[in-house]
Amino acid sequence: MVELSSINWVEWFGYCASLVVLISLTMSSIIKLRLINFIGCLLFAAFAYFINSWPTMVMNLGIAVINVYFLYKIYSTKEEFKIVSTSIDSEYLRHFISHDEVEITKQISLDQLYQANRVFYMLRDDSIAGVLIGDLNENGCFDIYLDYVVPKFRDYKLGTYYFKTNQHFLQQRGVRVLKAVANHYTHRDYLIKMGFTVDEGKELHFSKRLQV
Repeated sequence: MVELSSINWVEWFGYCASLVVLISLTMSSIIKLRLINFIGCLLFAAFAYFINSWPTMVMNLGIAVINVYFLYKIYSTKEEFKIVSTSIDSEYLRHFISHDEVEITKQISLDQLYQANRVFYMLRDDSIAGVLIGDLNENGCFDIYLDYVVPKFRDYKLGTYYFKTNQHFLQQRGVRVLKAVANHYTHRDYLIKMGFTVDEGKELHFSKRLQV
């Protein structure tokens, strides 16, 4: 009975390790894919050890090392960031929005979005990684309607760069205060991570004053 329970436990461990590897392959973010796959490979290597399958263990440890290598390259490579202004009636912007319309309209309606007076492309190594759309008033208060990043660049680097470490990009365009409304708990957590604070008496309303 003890031996049977032990076998069942090892088998379930193997199923769990396989599931983690499978989940990693569904990630649109390359960083999440590498990280979750790394964890899955370690689990699968442990499973291989339990069943005395040395080739399987070596292979998964090798894949884990490869994941670490590419994660290191991602985080150590110096990337270039830039903000480029465009108009709300830009043909390319309309194409960009239509391409990801299903996801974008979960955050804001297109009618409201097209009332914005400021649009910024957020570039990462000369690729358009996202858009920042909103309304900028004469006092420098920028109400963010949409802060959208394409899936493969969702690693917080854009937000960290523009909202925290290099605020001058927005300041040069007249932005002094950022305002946003959290439409989901993940959006709320993102805003807090980027240094936004909750407006007094308004639980879902956030703001951030750019440092001079």
